[in-house]
Amino acid sequence: MLKKTRLSCAIAIAVGATTTMIAPVHAAMLEEVIVTATKRAESAQDIPITIQALGEETLENLGIGNFKDYIRAMPGVTAGGRGPGRNEVFIRGVSAGKGGLKVAGAAGSEPNVAFYLDETPISMGGRNIDPYMTDMNRVEVLPGPQGTLFGASSQAGTVRVITNKPEYNEFSAGFDAGTSFTTGGDPSNSVEAHVNIPLIDDTLAVRLAIFNASEGGYIDNVRSSKQISLNNPSLAGATPIRETVRNDAFVEDNFNDADYSGIRAGIKFSPNEDWDILLQHMQQSIETEGVWDYDPSLGELKSQSFTPDHGDDDFDLTSLTVTGRLGGLEMVYAGSFLDRTVEAISDYSGYSDNGPYMPYYICAPGYATCGTPDLFLDQYYNVERTTHEFRLSTDIDKPLRGIIGIFADDTETIERGNWNYVASIANGFVPNAPVAGSTASDPSVRNPGVTFFNDFTRNKEEMSFFGEVAYDVTDSVTASVGARRYDIELALAGSSNYGTTSVSTTSGNNVDARLLGRSPADFQDTIWKFNVQWNVNDEIMLYSTWSEGYRPGGFNRNGGAGASATSPGIPFFYESDEVTNLEFGWKTELMDGNLRFNGSVYQIDWEGMQVITLDFDISNTAFINNTADAEIQGIEIDSIWAATDNFTLFANVSYNETEMTRVPPNIVSINAEGTPLALAPELQYVFRGRYEWSLDNNAGAFAQLSYHYTDETISSVLADASYKQDSYTTVSATLGYSRDDWSITLFGENLTDELADLFISGEDNILKTTPNRPRTIGLRFSYDI
Repeated sequence: MLKKTRLSCAIAIAVGATTTMIAPVHAAMLEEVIVTATKRAESAQDIPITIQALGEETLENLGIGNFKDYIRAMPGVTAGGRGPGRNEVFIRGVSAGKGGLKVAGAAGSEPNVAFYLDETPISMGGRNIDPYMTDMNRVEVLPGPQGTLFGASSQAGTVRVITNKPEYNEFSAGFDAGTSFTTGGDPSNSVEAHVNIPLIDDTLAVRLAIFNASEGGYIDNVRSSKQISLNNPSLAGATPIRETVRNDAFVEDNFNDADYSGIRAGIKFSPNEDWDILLQHMQQSIETEGVWDYDPSLGELKSQSFTPDHGDDDFDLTSLTVTGRLGGLEMVYAGSFLDRTVEAISDYSGYSDNGPYMPYYICAPGYATCGTPDLFLDQYYNVERTTHEFRLSTDIDKPLRGIIGIFADDTETIERGNWNYVASIANGFVPNAPVAGSTASDPSVRNPGVTFFNDFTRNKEEMSFFGEVAYDVTDSVTASVGARRYDIELALAGSSNYGTTSVSTTSGNNVDARLLGRSPADFQDTIWKFNVQWNVNDEIMLYSTWSEGYRPGGFNRNGGAGASATSPGIPFFYESDEVTNLEFGWKTELMDGNLRFNGSVYQIDWEGMQVITLDFDISNTAFINNTADAEIQGIEIDSIWAATDNFTLFANVSYNETEMTRVPPNIVSINAEGTPLALAPELQYVFRGRYEWSLDNNAGAFAQLSYHYTDETISSVLADASYKQDSYTTVSATLGYSRDDWSITLFGENLTDELADLFISGEDNILKTTPNRPRTIGLRFSYDI
């Protein structure tokens, strides 16, 4: 009854916000957003699938700069993570959350939401790429499985960030500069510029965008001291002499700074009226200091680190897109090469409180004395990804039309993590090295103090064939079918290595040997999509979609462990988990185009979820397996009303009921049947109002107010990582003045200074909360030619 009441309230909020809009019709028109969600350029209102699109005008109005800005503007889309470049996106509640493993993707599951920059897939498990939003054309979010057109990891949906391209016959340029001040934090600053230069009419143009943005910190690293905890299970009541480490050298207010810098350059060439060739390159660097989560036991926005936390996240992306016509067919080739490297050092001292092997490393034999627990993790993460896509499509105006294509992907992911226990040196632990015979991206002997390290290499090769065919059954009814046949080869190699006191021996898990004869593995399947569209009249469209989505499986690095006469042990390979979506939707443009009221209702079945599992019937070591099933039922509302020539109202609502429907009784590591999925708020909504008015001397002004609400969630479906995250609301406002080619905007974000729980993690054996940014007031200046 309670859930039905909340669902009714959600519908009432959305419909009420829209029905109150019924008033005399005015001449204002809504922004039309052209998208390529179906691999063709079409108005978002003409496509019979759910699309949340933020066009260029909306991106500018909202002052969106990076990942966290556009995610919060889209109900039904959530994220979990611990700072810039360390997040994952979730759509419609299809989320198991994030576990406690410090892996980024080489030895973990792939994401279930695909991320695209233009035509290039840039999805990565655990570490989304966060392209800065300079000179962007739009953001498209496509909820529900999109696997037929967008492939692996489009299981719960697809997010596409689309850049502005060179234009042939018009010079344009723009400059933006901003500064802002955060309550209790450091100031932030940004400078952005772009220029479009036509070189030859109708033939050649270049476009350049550059940016540099500094986000000031708001979390304090407080003065602290630490010893290994007497509650550590291996000490078993012992009271050793314990050395103390202090963090005096690292104490700092507002120590979580982030600097974004980069450049994007494109050149577009048209050899004739039928063909265009676009070559683009983007380079971006994110430099971070500190941490983005805090320890509530120390106080709000307080943390303690005993090492200099910092990170460098760099990527280079080169893409080539060729479009043209071959007879009556439209042809597109899209190729790309992505190289991303992340290097980071993070504090790991919390593990000393309950890490069962910690005394073995930092305490003397017999555990009479113990060294300092100043532990840190030195991480290296690199992805090199080459993709090619070739597709042909027929005339979109024909009653029978279609698109066919082929997609190839070659990805290598290298992940290294060196766990440093400084006190182990005095206890006789020798420098560590990779297990003999294992694949090693870094074969060198590690520095003294590295008592444990991982060195994994994961390779993925994919070849897929896809297509969709649509047929106009009548003048108002269209039926379509889509399919994708994929063939993916996966391989995992490397080692997990443990320190010893013997120079002559190495100890660890040789993944090459463990997976010998099993890696690489090949798997293939076909997924389907069916859609029916009914254009009731020029103002109303109804549609229904049944679709499937998938993400690739993978290897367990500890496969076979725990094997016995009665059990095969940990599975070597976990399979793809499957999502099936049934959806009914509508799109309307009423009142002469002044009122847009779109929505959908859906049910999603998620079978064989890839989750971290602990099954004591198999082993006392965790592994990934297709262990559980879940179900989601939901509704989404997206409405806009141009109330007058000056005043526009926006109401966006998402409601999801999520439930674990199958959890084997012997699995103790996962929440029980009937519990919700992770990072899946039942109710989310965004209300926004914008008023614009004209002034004398070619000037104008605007005011905008936004109200965001997100319901309570849990952080993970894993029992030992499932923390309640409270509901929260935020309020933002802007006030601007423009004249001729320039404008100035005063903006305020989180005006009520709400401290929200965006993500709670026990990853470092310390409960830490990732908050939103405190109240921020700023000023932004823009100039466009």
